[in-house]
Amino acid sequence: MDLNLNKVSQNFFEKVFEGGLHPKSRAGLLSIRLLRLVVAVTRDMQEGNYAQRAASLAYTTLLSFAPLLAIAFSVMKGFGARDQLRPFLKSFLEPLGAQSAELADKISGFVENISVGVLGAVGVALLLYGTISMMQKIEEAFNDIWRVPNTRAFMKRMQDYLGVLLIGPLFLFLSVAMTAAVRHANVVYQWLHIDLVDSAMEQVFNVVPYFLFMLAFAALYMVMPNTRVRWVPALLAGFLTGIIWKVLGIMFGIFVTGSASYAAIYSAFAAIVLFMIWIYAGWMTLLAGAAICYYIQNPSNQALSRRVRSLSLRVKEKLALQICAEIGQAFYKQGHGMTLQQLALRLGIPALSVDDVVEDLVTQGILVLTGEDNPHYIPAVPFDTTSAAAVLEKIRAADEIAMLQLVRIKAFPAVDAAVENANKALEKALGTTTLKQLSLGSVE
Repeated sequence: MDLNLNKVSQNFFEKVFEGGLHPKSRAGLLSIRLLRLVVAVTRDMQEGNYAQRAASLAYTTLLSFAPLLAIAFSVMKGFGARDQLRPFLKSFLEPLGAQSAELADKISGFVENISVGVLGAVGVALLLYGTISMMQKIEEAFNDIWRVPNTRAFMKRMQDYLGVLLIGPLFLFLSVAMTAAVRHANVVYQWLHIDLVDSAMEQVFNVVPYFLFMLAFAALYMVMPNTRVRWVPALLAGFLTGIIWKVLGIMFGIFVTGSASYAAIYSAFAAIVLFMIWIYAGWMTLLAGAAICYYIQNPSNQALSRRVRSLSLRVKEKLALQICAEIGQAFYKQGHGMTLQQLALRLGIPALSVDDVVEDLVTQGILVLTGEDNPHYIPAVPFDTTSAAAVLEKIRAADEIAMLQLVRIKAFPAVDAAVENANKALEKALGTTTLKQLSLGSVE
C-alpha cells in the first residue's frame, strides 16, 4: 500500500514539476504555477515540521504576549492612541465568538496596568528580554523556511527587532483608526461634509484596514528572515496570507459557534483553550505565508524536496564546470558576473543545488561574491590560467575535513597507485584546458 502510494505521489510530482502538464493559454499557465506553489508549500509544511514550530511559537506567544502588547501599547501612547489597544484585541480575537470581548478586556486591562515605574530596571529588562526572545524564535523559524543557516549578529538583531516593534504598532493604529472612522461617520460629515455611509468612501475605509494588515504581513516577511527578500514576493505573500487569515477567521468562528462541547468540557477554561488553538492556527498561517514568499522569490526550488539536497559527485563536477563557464562568459563578454537566481535559471537546476556547488567554489577560492546590494559571483582567480582539472580537484576536496583527508586513509599500495593514475589522467586530459576556454567555447 505504501509502495503504491509513493509511486502515485512520485508520478504526480513528475507531472507537476517536470513538464508533464502543458497548458496552452495564459490562464492555464497561471493555474500550473499556482498549483506548483500550493504543492511545494504543502510538501514543506509536512517535511519542515511546521506543526512543531507553530506549537513552539504559540507557547512562546503565550509567555511573551503581555510584554509584546505592553511595548506596543507604549508606542501607541506615544502616537496619542492609548485607547486603540482594546479595539485591536477585539478584532484579533473576534473568531473566538462571544468570549472574545471579555478576553480582550482582561488582556488589555492587564497590559494597561503594567507600569514601568513599578517594574523597575530589572522588570523592564525582563520585559524586553521576553519580547526579543519571541522575535528571535520568529527569525529562526523564517530562516529555516528560507534555508538560511545563520541568525543576525547581536547589534543587527536589536536594530531590526526594534524597527519591527515601532512599525508594527503604527500599522495597528492606522488600521483601527480607519475602522473607527466609519463608526463616527456623523463627525466626519459635520467637519468634512463627506458622507461615509452613502458614498464610496465607506468602502475605502472598510478595505484600507485589511490592506494595512497585509502590508504588516509583507513587512514581517521582508524584515525577519536573515536574507534579502524582494518587495514583490513579500507583497504577494502578504496579500495571500491576509486572504488566508480572513478565511481562517471565518472558519474558526463557525467552529467555535458549533463547538458547545468545549464549553461543557473545559468550563471556565474554554476561552483559554480556544485562544491557544487560535494562536496556533495563526502561526501556521504565518509560516505558510513565509513559505509562499520563499517560493515566489525562488521558483526553481519548488521541485526540490527538503529531504533531497545531496548531489552525486559527477553531477557536482559537471555543475561546477558549467557554473564557471557561465560566470566566465558573462564576465568576459558583458563585464559582470551572475547572481544565484540567474545561474539557476540558465542551468535549469534548483537554486538550492546550485548554491551548494557555488559555495564550494567560493570556499575553494575559484569564485568570489561581490559586496553590492544585488551581489554577483565573479572569478576570484584568472580564468585564463586556471585549468578545468584544478577546479575538479578542488570540488572533490571541498567537503574534506582534517580527520577525513585523503592522505589519512590507510590503503594498499595498489589502491594508492590507482588513485594517483586517475589524478594523472585527469591532469593530462584537462590540465591544459582553461576556464576561459570553457567560457568562450574555444575547446576543441
